[in-house]
Amino acid sequence: MLLIRQCSEELKVGKQRSHAITIHTQMVSNLIECHWTAMTYMPRVEVVGTATATPLAAERAQARDIRLDVALWCAGIATFGLLYAPQGLLTQVSLTLSLDAVQASWLISGATLGLAASILPWALISDRIGRRAALQASTLSASVFALIGPFLPGFEGLLAGRVLLGVALGGVPALAMTYLHEATAVRRSAAVAAAFIAATSVGGLAGRIAAGPLAEVGGWRTSLIVLGVVGAALCIAAAILLPPARPAVTSLGESLRVLMRQFAQGRRLPLYAIGALSVGATVATYNSLMFRLESPPYLLPPSAVSLVFACYAAGTLTSRFSSSLAAAIGVRATLVVAGLVIGGGILTTLADPLWAVIAGVALVTGGMFLAHSTANAHVARTSGGGRQHAVALYSVSYYIGSSVCGVIGALAWASGGWVALAWTVCGLGLAIVLLSLAVSPARGRD
Repeated sequence: MLLIRQCSEELKVGKQRSHAITIHTQMVSNLIECHWTAMTYMPRVEVVGTATATPLAAERAQARDIRLDVALWCAGIATFGLLYAPQGLLTQVSLTLSLDAVQASWLISGATLGLAASILPWALISDRIGRRAALQASTLSASVFALIGPFLPGFEGLLAGRVLLGVALGGVPALAMTYLHEATAVRRSAAVAAAFIAATSVGGLAGRIAAGPLAEVGGWRTSLIVLGVVGAALCIAAAILLPPARPAVTSLGESLRVLMRQFAQGRRLPLYAIGALSVGATVATYNSLMFRLESPPYLLPPSAVSLVFACYAAGTLTSRFSSSLAAAIGVRATLVVAGLVIGGGILTTLADPLWAVIAGVALVTGGMFLAHSTANAHVARTSGGGRQHAVALYSVSYYIGSSVCGVIGALAWASGGWVALAWTVCGLGLAIVLLSLAVSPARGRD
């Protein structure tokens, strides 16, 4: 009996140990699953609040969020710094190469046209290899053309280099919005998107401001070389820092079907047009601004004129609070405000005092980024499973608008001076107001 009792107790202890091992194994499995989910599929801080998240998983998720923010800032600054830096050098390039204002404007329009042409191919490529890999290919190839382009001889060589640089950079605006929605939480995506657009305004500001003083020291070509080196370094940093996102790979046939379905969505056409006209108004203004301020009665040196590009800081500000404003008053009302600000700003520049010109340009820039941030985010948020293709279509129209309106603005300046340019841009602002009335009145959270 004693032997039987001992065997029974040992069997009971064995069962208890087995049950404890099973529970411990299940707990470890749950922790591993939680860690994998936090690190691979939901790389964001919001998972910290769940009961199963560990401090280590929280730290790594937060580190990935920081990597995402820094990578997108590097990509945004590099893309728009490289894209628009020559805008501060147009007068010097035109004097050296015997160009008129319209020809010189093609150094900007050529790059944005190349970018517009490459956006849909980049979107289709990303459907096959993933958004992160496509962004890395885009930024790394852009770093090559940023280094080579300034050394190409003559206007034709420079223009070819600018077009190729635009083609390489096309992956960033085509994919960044969709990538960040895949790499971060839904409730954080609007803020990250606004931060990315703020980075693009910082890039446009930094490139334009740095170009003039660098050109006075070593010439406009040296300026482009230095900025190319800095831009290439930022592109490489972005490629390295981009964290993995949820995989989203589809076939080419399915991608084309989704693209055509998004193209047929007429309710987003006003948003595409608003993006095109808003950036077109700004590019047209800045393309001619250098020529106006270096002419009588101002006669400012290039280094002083480049400081006027500090007005881009207004775009950094408005893009940061665009999501909050859209949530408060609605997307349509926010876009109406942006169009009115652009129109009122450019009319302010018709006054002669330099401070009025600067204030007006700041208003145009702020209105443009308010419209762009709001329209771009609304397209991404309301396009469902075809977000990548809807954003790509928005980007195509945006950069076509930049190219076309940039040349139209130069033609207006050449034919009627700043007055003709101002009324042209004012017309673009009023068109934005009218198009905004056709946008869904749903609020920013829709």
